[in-house]
Amino acid sequence: MKRIGLIAMVVGALLLPTILQAGTFENTDPNPYQYETIINGVPAYGTLYGNSALYGFCNEGCVLKLTATGQTIEMKPDDHIVINNGIMQRQND
Repeated sequence: MKRIGLIAMVVGALLLPTILQAGTFENTDPNPYQYETIINGVPAYGTLYGNSALYGFCNEGCVLKLTATGQTIEMKPDDHIVINNGIMQRQND
């Protein structure tokens, strides 16, 4: 029984850095926003719907751009980026 507990603790400790590195992209506005991410020079496009969030986002870091406004922000692996009133910012800023 002690062995199972020890294995669970080791697995949890190994997964913890991955969980801590998970980025979040959140939209607190009711309207959706189209965005572009640039990861290693490669663009990708998506939509973040109103009052929703994407978890595990840009886990290696990326440049994030709102298509409608052109606003960009550099997202680090553990950032929590929030759109509020059409403006992107880090949650702690």
